[in-house]
Amino acid sequence: MKGMRIQEHSTPRRGGAAFIWKWGAISGVTLGVIQIVLSLLSLGLLKTVLDLLVWLIGFFLIGLAASRHTGRIGTGALVGLVTGLIGGLIAVLFGIIQITANGQEITQAIQNAQKQDQSIPSSTLRAIAIVGIVIGLIVTVAIELGLGAGIGALGGLVGRRQAPPVASTPVAETLWTPPPSPHPQPPQPPGPKERQE
Repeated sequence: MKGMRIQEHSTPRRGGAAFIWKWGAISGVTLGVIQIVLSLLSLGLLKTVLDLLVWLIGFFLIGLAASRHTGRIGTGALVGLVTGLIGGLIAVLFGIIQITANGQEITQAIQNAQKQDQSIPSSTLRAIAIVGIVIGLIVTVAIELGLGAGIGALGGLVGRRQAPPVASTPVAETLWTPPPSPHPQPPQPPGPKERQE
């Protein structure tokens, strides 16, 4: 077609904040629920291994899907980060509920520890237990944030390669040409190649 040329025209792909938070929240809730179900099972060490595998595979797959959709690695990392945040908060809430539900057992364990070592008062042991629990919950969220961003970015590397190419659209050339310069340019002397011929 005369007067037509193909120009790369990037079509905007959805990958903004709404996309990141939507898919991060959905994935975080899903992984959080899976973690709760796994924590209720009494599988011993296998439970820990399954829990870790579920999180790693989940972060990788959500990063892959997000980057496949947008074509950007950063989207996979950000969706993984939000997934880790939401999943970590769910894990913290579940941990608080478990601690509250098992409060009597924790108190009894503190009393037994105090009976074994009379030099530490029970109020100090209680404070140590509370601080330990809070630090453990904060570390849980921090680890899930880091793993989410890192493994989500790895999934993003794979997903970017699988993203559909940016569509090429024909763009009509304009028939308008700029007006000539008001001051004509003087002729230039021939260059070195033209003199040798």
